[in-house]
Amino acid sequence: MLNNTYFLWMAGSALIACSVHFLTAASMKKRGLLAALTMLFGTVLGVVFARVGYCLLQLEYVLGYGFADTLITDDMSMMSFFCGALGVILGAALAARCTGNPVMKTLNAYAPAGALLASLARFGEHFLGLICAGNYIENEAFFFFPAAVGNEWGEWYIAVHVYAGLLYLIVFVVSLLKFREKRFLRTIFYLCLAQVFCESLRNQSLIWSQFIRVEQLICMLTAEGILIWLGIRAKQEKKRFLPAIIGVLCAGVFVAVEFAAGGKLFNGVHPIFFYLVMAAGLAVLGVMESWLIRRQPA
Repeated sequence: MLNNTYFLWMAGSALIACSVHFLTAASMKKRGLLAALTMLFGTVLGVVFARVGYCLLQLEYVLGYGFADTLITDDMSMMSFFCGALGVILGAALAARCTGNPVMKTLNAYAPAGALLASLARFGEHFLGLICAGNYIENEAFFFFPAAVGNEWGEWYIAVHVYAGLLYLIVFVVSLLKFREKRFLRTIFYLCLAQVFCESLRNQSLIWSQFIRVEQLICMLTAEGILIWLGIRAKQEKKRFLPAIIGVLCAGVFVAVEFAAGGKLFNGVHPIFFYLVMAAGLAVLGVMESWLIRRQPA
């Protein structure tokens, strides 16, 4: 069912991100038009990619439900956040072409605004009910918002959208104030790390084979791909592929965490312990990325 409050929130979020983009694109040609076209193209392509991406990632289910019905449904659970973000990025690249700006330079300028838009989009999931909520909470001490969200039957679930929004907001601030070189790649990297963690908390992830959280996997592969790319460019560093190797090892740890947190391993250990292990692994990847960035050619 359509949610007018959610769409109003997203419209306001797009305008806020557009304003930030206008400020960060000070060195770009036709920056007003660039920001406006990025918002326009990003909105259209973001929605299209989010729905089509869902259909491709959940093809077995969609074929049973009906491809055409899935494309035109107003069910907001049938959307891929990652694919929607990809559509927004493509919209920014297309806007760069239309205004005569270099694509990568444009994406570097847009990165903070894109991270802010992603953060606001996550916060906006509050208006979608429990579609984007996390796992069931048994401890009554956490029966309050923003730690959790409840339903009409008094059941409470982890408010994953709040945690994701806060983590993305941190990435936005760091991207805006700290990242200079390779701002776009670095922003994407840390957004993906945040989502690897948050996706593990979700109750209704896109799933393959009853186990693999699709968007978590895609985010991890994206982060690993960035480490490999940065390693290829750091030709003067002998240990340039060490971060990518550590990334593979961390991915193995994360798979074990998924099994353990789901009660399939180490019964009796509180799930928080396993999530702390995952957070530690993600922190290691952040350190590795920072180490590799300092070894990039000028």
